[in-house]
Amino acid sequence: MRLARHSDEQTGRPATPSGRVRSRAVALLVTVLSLLAGSVGLAAPASSAEWIVLCTGYDPCQTAGYPHAGYKTNATTSWWRQSTGHNCTNHVAYRLVQNGLPNVKPSTLSGNAYNWGPAFADRTNDDPAVGSVAWWNTSFSATGHVAYVERVYSADEILVSEDNWGGEFRWRKVTRTGGKWPNGFIHLKDQGVTVVDPDVYRPVAPTRVLDTRTGLGAPAAKVAAGTSVAVQVSGRAGIPAGGVGTAVLNVTVTGPAAAGYLTSYPSGAARPGSRSVSFGAAATVSELVPARLGTDGKVRLYASATTHLLAEVVGWYPTTGHLVPVTPTRVLDTRSGLGAPKVRVPAGGTVDLPVAGAGVVPATGASAVALDVSAAAPSAAGWLTAYPTGSARPVTAHVGYDATASMTGMVVTRLGTGGKVTIHSTAQTDLLVDVVGWFRTGADHVALAPARIVDTRTGVGAPAAKVAAGSTTTVAVLGRGGVPTVGVGAVSVSLTAVGPTTTTALTAYPTGAARPASPSLTVPTARTRTNWVIVPVAADGTITVHSTAQTNVVVDVQGYVKK
Repeated sequence: MRLARHSDEQTGRPATPSGRVRSRAVALLVTVLSLLAGSVGLAAPASSAEWIVLCTGYDPCQTAGYPHAGYKTNATTSWWRQSTGHNCTNHVAYRLVQNGLPNVKPSTLSGNAYNWGPAFADRTNDDPAVGSVAWWNTSFSATGHVAYVERVYSADEILVSEDNWGGEFRWRKVTRTGGKWPNGFIHLKDQGVTVVDPDVYRPVAPTRVLDTRTGLGAPAAKVAAGTSVAVQVSGRAGIPAGGVGTAVLNVTVTGPAAAGYLTSYPSGAARPGSRSVSFGAAATVSELVPARLGTDGKVRLYASATTHLLAEVVGWYPTTGHLVPVTPTRVLDTRSGLGAPKVRVPAGGTVDLPVAGAGVVPATGASAVALDVSAAAPSAAGWLTAYPTGSARPVTAHVGYDATASMTGMVVTRLGTGGKVTIHSTAQTDLLVDVVGWFRTGADHVALAPARIVDTRTGVGAPAAKVAAGSTTTVAVLGRGGVPTVGVGAVSVSLTAVGPTTTTALTAYPTGAARPASPSLTVPTARTRTNWVIVPVAADGTITVHSTAQTNVVVDVQGYVKK
């Protein structure tokens, strides 16, 4: 917010110390008046729905992928003779000078931020553009406000960066329906209009990039126990050679010589003590893995037991994408007392796990987290469910496990009360949780309260009978389980096969598209397995699930990806 300037600004002379004291006195007065706004008719403070803050502070914003464009080190310089430091007009003037305008205050400009629109009336309209100035008059505050338009998703949704007198630098999302849409956009040195968010998830046709059985992407031999294989991802399968931060891979372990686990980590980095996939001896297990890439565009897959590995890439996020990958970090291990008491979770028990603000995920600016959740040595067959703390436990299963066999699953869940996630287990087990990433507030991936939309055991969304071998099930997803009816590019769902008559492979894909050669999930005879998948939605609002064997099929919607 730009507060009132003293008369020295009108003459173009630098502000004096006494003037700054008077300005801060005015700042205090404006604060008091804003608290009285409801009774004296001034603009009321913005509500949370109108004020969608993505990050606060120069360094936190930079770390979260919302840069300050060098203003942190240039805030002590006066731009266009504006007051230095935390000040909305100085920040915007700096950005415009960086875009090529001279550091000379336009002759039409004087006074507070509310003056900017009238000062450039011939260049102010309601069309947002990257590089334009978002301008608010006194309906915003007594002195108005200006911000720099960083991204334009549509004519009704933008991201701005701003600095505030007596406040902080931040990025904010502004929507036309939020109640605080700018009074106009000033076009002095636009950088172009962005109609597609450059940071969104980019799905690709599922493409195999690794198969150690055939020599694709690595030697034709099992990966030896205690070793890793480097998989080149960038520059393959329709993925750019650079600018890729995270690749979403469907990783399959097949024919392991012993029970063990798989760990994904960036090439060139130290291997973390986490697990991306757990597997039993001689089993075939598939899991979706958000794999952070090294600077060489490769990901490493470490196997604790000798096994064949397969990997298909299904999509990716740019380095500045809405998914912020982190070095996989263990935040819960009931075997050692990390994050919870050193005691096994009882059957039907839960653990409330602090995630946001606990050292990996920031306390603010995160809407959801990506977790690898593991059941270790469960006493009986069962499943794990993760959900926001404080909300009702959903019926969905995120990780299915067998008695005494460890199992890991990928989960994306919204954060609940106190930035926590609750994990429920149906059987007694030890729990392990690794944070692998988090989604920024306002991200294109929207995590929902899990909702069941298909269950062939009970007739939900499909006939109450096992699907036949080689058959397909069409699943309507738009308008169900919290998924909107419009503006959806893909859905994230938990795909479960229950008690197949023989080993089966389930494959989810857009209705009408060719079925990918790589399955989404492989399930042994009479077992139950779950995998989290992201599936583009067909034009008719559906996805298709194919099964190679007779089985019951369960589909739980976990979220969606905005177009």
